[in-house]
This record gives sequence, structure tokens and C-alpha cells, in this order.
Amino acid sequence: MEILLPFSPAAMCKESDFGYMRLFRSIGFLILLFMVMGKSPVKAQSKAEGDWKGVLEVMGQKLPLVFHLNKTDEKWEGTMDSPKQGATGISLNEVSVDSSNVSLGISRLNISYNGKVEQDTIRGTFSQGGMEFPLVLARLPEGDQGMGKRPQEPKGPFDYEEIETSFTNVAAGITLKGTITKPKGMGPFPAVILVSGSGPQDRNEEMFGHKPFLVLADYFTQNGIAVLRYDERGVGGSEGDFDGASTFDFADDAEAAMTHLRKFPFVNQLKVGVIGHSEGGMIAWMMAAKHNGLCFAVTIAGLTVPVPQLMKQQVRDLLASVEAPEEQKKREEEVIGIFYEVLAQTNDYDSLEIVLPARLEEYLVGAGEHYTEDELEDFVSKYANILNPWFFAFAKINPQEYIRKTEIPVLALFGDKDIQVNGSINYEVLEVMKEENGKGNFTIKLYPDLNHLFQHSSTGSMAEYGAIEETFSDEVMEDIAQWVLSQ
Repeated sequence: MEILLPFSPAAMCKESDFGYMRLFRSIGFLILLFMVMGKSPVKAQSKAEGDWKGVLEVMGQKLPLVFHLNKTDEKWEGTMDSPKQGATGISLNEVSVDSSNVSLGISRLNISYNGKVEQDTIRGTFSQGGMEFPLVLARLPEGDQGMGKRPQEPKGPFDYEEIETSFTNVAAGITLKGTITKPKGMGPFPAVILVSGSGPQDRNEEMFGHKPFLVLADYFTQNGIAVLRYDERGVGGSEGDFDGASTFDFADDAEAAMTHLRKFPFVNQLKVGVIGHSEGGMIAWMMAAKHNGLCFAVTIAGLTVPVPQLMKQQVRDLLASVEAPEEQKKREEEVIGIFYEVLAQTNDYDSLEIVLPARLEEYLVGAGEHYTEDELEDFVSKYANILNPWFFAFAKINPQEYIRKTEIPVLALFGDKDIQVNGSINYEVLEVMKEENGKGNFTIKLYPDLNHLFQHSSTGSMAEYGAIEETFSDEVMEDIAQWVLSQ
């Protein structure tokens, strides 16, 4: 998943404070927070068995949900997807089918659904957090997983060669697996590695039903550029522990990928580069600063401001995208400020378990909040749980340190509807740095109406990601390909 700090528990402990945010938490935040990547393809064989899709309508918002129900050895099981949020394969711990009655549940999310099967329809009620909504499910055709159309997703046979490959990060002692797509002919060809954003990503950077890196690799390869994309450590076929890794570890993996790509005889050694998205865009800056034989870099929605500044802006943009009340915005910014103040002053990750809860409790008391002991514990634990070793290291990174050291050509691209890495702000900061630096060979472009995934978007809201059929802007792919070929 991309760089995104969830709403703080400041908005979530006392559910009477802000009705709209309570609603958003109920049907949005918890599903996103506990999402599990994966698919659950099942075939319709009996009255309730199969794939079912419905749309929750809440306060003018529409949230598609897909249920996959399967019966094996007299036992029912299933999963739920929330396509707009990219949450797939959420396990149902309760699947009960009695004649035409269906009961489904996810206890950890306080979700339940009760309905009655009527031919190819289930009519029932969806409940979460004490709220109930009517939800009608319709049976999906066999093979349709309910994630929407993806017209850009390439289908074979391809007019180029696909090479399954593996390479080793020697220092980490792990082997990563990926795919190289090679244009027709002998070459040598310009070549790039693709580096994905934050969260466990496979070689296609699959999210919200989209496969951006598959689409990019196909386009670039058809235009004469060899591409290596790979599963991140601990994901897909790659070894290693994803949860224990930092941005610096992922940068080391990218360096190993670059070294591996250079070994192939069809690669033009004078035209080898990196293309990174989001956190991968920052890794592209890190690699560009080191150079190490890298010829060029492309950053797509890569941050150029210090991480604390990025995340504070991200929360503002995210709250604005759901039209949160001003009081809610103020509360969030205060808590986020505390969060990063503690991070900046703490060098030992383990000590955060003591320092952060104490500082948050001090905030609550100072704000005159009246919490029970259980509510206070819930507040602290939810916010503290956002922290992990990756985020602790990530939050202390200042990409400007790497930008100032970069001398190779860089193409930096931003979308003006991006609410995760604010496109306008990061674009403007880099323009100023380019003028001040004087030595950076930077080409910078801000695209209108593109969100964080570089889809054409009306609002930039994350809720649109899965609903938009476009996976990646054709215009941007063309611009990248032409720029790479010109290096």
C-alpha cells in the first residue's frame, strides 16, 4: 500500500464526538487497517456458493463489497473484498448457510451480514459498530471477481520475451524473484528496474485491483526498453522478512536488482536506470545520489519534502477529501504534531513504547478530555500501533539530502490531485531546489487531474482508486518512455 498514515485514534475513541468520522471509521478505516492481500476464487455450485457483489450507500458515499463463499467437505468458508480500498481476501470467521438464510461475520471488525437468498440475489442487512445498512448482493458471473474492468492490463501472447529470473542481496542473504521483459531483437536496449511504493508489493505493484507495474513494463518493453520488476522481500516468490525491513533495506534490494540487470548481454550498459513510485521514488533519489554506475532515474510521486512535513500535509489532504469538520482537522493536526515531535526527539525505537503513550496521555489531559481508563488505553495503543521499525526509520528521512547530491539526469513527475504525496507542494519544492542547486539535471512535470496512482481522477480520493478503470496515464507512460530513450 502507499504511504498513508491512518486517521489517529483521537478521532475514534469517543464515537459521539464526530458523527461523520465515526461513520468513515466504521466502513472505511477498519477495513483498510486490517486488509489482507490475496484472492479467493471460487466456483458457484450451490444456492449460496459463489461470488456476490453489492454496494453500501452511506451519506452519499458508495462502497462496493464483494463476498466469496465456498463450501468444502460440508464446511462453509469465505472472504470479503472492498475493491475501492484495495482490501481483498479479508477472512470471514463466520459463514453460516441454513436453507436460504445466510449469516456472515468478521468479528475483529465488528462486521456482520444477514440475508436471504432469492435466486441470484441475496437481500439482507450489513451491520458494523451498531449501525445497520440495507445491502443487496448480486451473483457475479463465473470468473468475475468484482474488481471492475482494467482495459490497460496486458494479455498475452506478447510480442516480446518474458524471462523469469532471480537475484541475491548478498549482504542480507536473501534471494528475490522477478520478471525481465526484453524487447524483440538483439539489442543492446536501454534498461530499467521498477521499484514499488510502501507496503508489501509484488512485482506488479498490485493494489486496488490494478497492476501498475505490469502495465508499465508492457508499455516500455513494446517501446524498446528492457524492464526488471520483482517481488519485494518476503512477498510472492522472494525470500526475506518484509516486516523487519526499512527503506534502506529496500534500497539495497533495488541496488542488487540493478546489478543483476546489468549482467544480461542485451542491456545497454550506458543506459541503465531506475523508475520508482512513491517510496520507490524516494529510493530512486537515494540511488541517484550514490550514482554507482546508475545512468538516470525517474521518480513518480516521489517525495521531495521531509517525511514529517509530507505526513502532516497528507493528513490535511485526506481529511479534506472526506469533508471532515474543522474541529476534526484541528484535532488531527495536533495529534500528528505530537507524534512527529516525539519521533524527532527519540533515537531509540524501543523507548517509544514509553515516551509516546506518556506524551499522548498528557495531550488528552491538557485538552480536557474525559476518558475512562479503558478508553485511554485504547487511544494510546491504537496510535502507538501505527509505529514499527520501518516507519521509525522512514519518518527520519529527508529526501532533500539525496536530491542535493544528485548529478545524473532525473525525471520527476507529480500529479496535482495526489493527496498522499501532495503533487503541487512537492513539485514546487523541487523546482526551487533545482534553481538553488544549479548542478542537478532535473526535468520536472506536474500533471493536471492525476492522483497518486497517476490515474485521471476527479477528487484524488483513495476511494476512487479501485473504481477508476484506468491503471496508469497513457500520456505519462509515453513521456517516460521518450525521456528514457533520449538519455
